Amino acid sequence: MYTSLLDKFKIYYKKYPVSLILLILNTIMLFVVIFTGGFSLINLIRWGGLLPSKINQDQEYFRLFTSMFLHGSIIHFLANSYFLYQLGSSLETMLGKFKYSILYLLSGLGGSLLVWLFGAENTVTIGASGALFGVLGALLLLTYVKSSWFNPYSIRSIRSLVFINLIFTLLMPNISVLGHLGGFITGFAIMRLLLFKNMDHPMFYKKKTYQDPNIIDHDDISDDDIYIH
Repeated sequence: MYTSLLDKFKIYYKKYPVSLILLILNTIMLFVVIFTGGFSLINLIRWGGLLPSKINQDQEYFRLFTSMFLHGSIIHFLANSYFLYQLGSSLETMLGKFKYSILYLLSGLGGSLLVWLFGAENTVTIGASGALFGVLGALLLLTYVKSSWFNPYSIRSIRSLVFINLIFTLLMPNISVLGHLGGFITGFAIMRLLLFKNMDHPMFYKKKTYQDPNIIDHDDISDDDIYIH
């Protein structure tokens, strides 16, 4: 059994190295948070949660980046991890590891920037969903301009997933609307820029049929001072 799991790990790394590295980083930070005080507000700030007042007063700009590797609960972590495992690996196959890395990280930063510039100064925001919404935005655009890359079921699944996630973002409490929308817009825009290039070139890899993970990212954290994304 151990050998089988190790083989699967190696295969996944070979096919989706960036997605696996991101999953590992998120997992490491989950255990760091758990073993140093848990999901308390103070501990999340300690490990890099996005707190606009800290950026404005202390110039701690690293929080724009570190916050995307933190999660507010195990359920929050598992939901985002499954999302990354399914959708992230699909987009990584389409774009290749370099372009996928850029899109993922810039989408996360795009969500963080919107929170910093327009969010409440004393509210903590954490989570990978800004980056993951960027992945969604990129996939949504591809279903329209590169529809031949997907089968009809996959196209419906992606568009439905986008719609459902946007609705939950607007309706659920303790969800960072700015983080989600900022990531989504950034991912969509970056994908649009990439489409100015010849996406049939081998650098974009072969087309891949997307398979619906049926994941909805709508986790609720009880602490009203914490926004997740």
